[in-house]
Amino acid sequence: MKTVISLSISLTISILLVACGSSESTSNGGNNFGGGSLKLKLAASDADLESQIKASLLNSYGSLNHYYSEYESGETAADTATDTAGATDPSSPDSSTTNTQESGVDEADRLKTDGTYLYVSALEEPSISIYKAETGAAPLVATQALSTLNNAPLSGLYLRESENQLLTISGDGQNAYAFDDMWFTPYYWQNRTTEVFNLDISNPEAPTQQAKLSIDGQLISSRRIGSYLYLATRHTPMPDGVIAYPYSEEEVSANRSIIDEATLSDLLPSYQINGGDKQTLFDSGDCFLTDYNNVSHQQSSIISVVAINLDAASPEPEAKCFVGDAETLYVSTSALYLATTGYQYSTSNGISVYSGAPTTEIHKFALDGSDAAYKGSASLPGHLGWQQDLKPFRMSEYNDILRVITYTGAQESSIDSPAHLYTVAENASGDDLEIIGELPNENRPDPLGKVGEQIYATRFIGEKGYLVTFRMTDPLYIIDLSDPADPFIASELEIDGYSDYLHPVGENYLLGIGKDAIADTQSDTGDGRGAWYQGVKLSLIDISNPQAPFEKETIIIGKRSTETAVSQSHHALTTLQTGTTLKMALPISLHDTVQTYDYYDYDESDPWYYYSWTRDELYRLNIDTSTGDISVLPSIVAESNDSGTNYSTYAGSDRSVMIGDEVYYLHKDEIKTTADIVSEQ
Repeated sequence: MKTVISLSISLTISILLVACGSSESTSNGGNNFGGGSLKLKLAASDADLESQIKASLLNSYGSLNHYYSEYESGETAADTATDTAGATDPSSPDSSTTNTQESGVDEADRLKTDGTYLYVSALEEPSISIYKAETGAAPLVATQALSTLNNAPLSGLYLRESENQLLTISGDGQNAYAFDDMWFTPYYWQNRTTEVFNLDISNPEAPTQQAKLSIDGQLISSRRIGSYLYLATRHTPMPDGVIAYPYSEEEVSANRSIIDEATLSDLLPSYQINGGDKQTLFDSGDCFLTDYNNVSHQQSSIISVVAINLDAASPEPEAKCFVGDAETLYVSTSALYLATTGYQYSTSNGISVYSGAPTTEIHKFALDGSDAAYKGSASLPGHLGWQQDLKPFRMSEYNDILRVITYTGAQESSIDSPAHLYTVAENASGDDLEIIGELPNENRPDPLGKVGEQIYATRFIGEKGYLVTFRMTDPLYIIDLSDPADPFIASELEIDGYSDYLHPVGENYLLGIGKDAIADTQSDTGDGRGAWYQGVKLSLIDISNPQAPFEKETIIIGKRSTETAVSQSHHALTTLQTGTTLKMALPISLHDTVQTYDYYDYDESDPWYYYSWTRDELYRLNIDTSTGDISVLPSIVAESNDSGTNYSTYAGSDRSVMIGDEVYYLHKDEIKTTADIVSEQ
């Protein structure tokens, strides 16, 4: 097998995305659906690029308004800010792979396998552990510590087994806050660095580091297509001496002077290879700007999308850039989309609350290896929701048509149709994007969702779209997209509870993973959505007839407080198809132990009664993809609380892999196997 001994990087694209600078949107030609265009333009010169960046910085740090508006009123403007579960490696047909949104587009995760070894990134420190996959055991055979900025832990791994290459990614900075929904606040993105390490694993029991790439900016997301790794990072320029939140006119004056005197090289992100000299990613000839009339309203971040050619002989950077904002990345096998939310929002306890008429701004770049061609932009009414892991699932490309689900409601209420679907395509001249279809519309007015509901799970599979909204029941909408210009609701199914994640099971079934729920008949508020959440619910929906779906099988795991890591990350779900059997595993933090409340008169028959933690386990089942029959297998137990005290070790970072008949469960930083199965639970 080929051994890759150096990290060869072609930094081909650094595309920077801007949030909408006002509530206005430009007409999109033949678009009759209320969206708009945000077509990009290249910076005419270094002076043009420098002027726009400085205008953004002055808007953020050159007046007292920035401090008072964000930290006293709590409100800012965002403009100041396919079809299968993943490709299976043919060289390891009996091993599971990372559960991904699109087939052929790999995603980083903390556990990877080549069918012989398990590669694991530690939770609390920047290190890799390598385990040998044996029958009923997984002995540790090697560890590799990595030197990261501020000793930051790793955020994900990529494995190229035929090239003996393991890639690790880390990101850290001075302000190591959790991401949550702080995407629109420049302060949270200052002084951060994304690092990519290349390890040679030709001998997995003696890995060696070959190279390290460091890029200014916090990692937003990454994808791998073949031999190309794509990174989206966010860099917020902060010249030395600038006071982030000036209290006085003197501090404002000092900030303006520092910003005025900064050079372009002081403002643009740079990169290093193996700790060498810093080099600028791009210059004005490669940088995009927005075509907005008022550039001073723009966010001062720089969003870079970096293409790393994993096979190239030398790291010659080629880059483009865009000054602005981005919160999520979606990648198909042929295109890259950056999206952000426009208009106003406020942040409360780390949660973005959208108000007014938010919009989602999307920019498309066609991918061809290291080449990226800008294809246009679109502005869609609504936003992509609150949960970062679910935002990419709101988008999907099929036959060069982008399908997008947005939410048009506020945090606690919604209009009559809280969800909207848009189909977006390149225009006839090939120089911009246009909306070609929408639901609801004048001819098809039936709403997607009811008043007060929010969007939970979304999934696009071929010419169908699946959408879950929820308040007291789970309406599953099946949307027919066979004609992208005229999508329509094929059917609607109401069942108890809701789904956070939808997974295709063969051609005729769809598995929803979420929570059971009991409607609140007394106050109509419940857990804030009109119902009381209960245990984890697995719902197998028969979709063989899209006009008449039905719930074929239902499994409720545990009582109220039970959680699954799949609700936090789709990577926590592991599947392996063997003939007509889909083997499946998902981590569960089981709560079904009755506890005593000293200060409250709770009864376990009450729907709001919280059960105590019982154990953390890997729940396993087999699904016959031809009949829909489900067989539940014994769980692999990681930790249990035999004493009955109210303590949960639940961690959303739990993962698993399957190799043949063996199952390996990563709980925290420890591997459990089928030897840890408890027959009586």
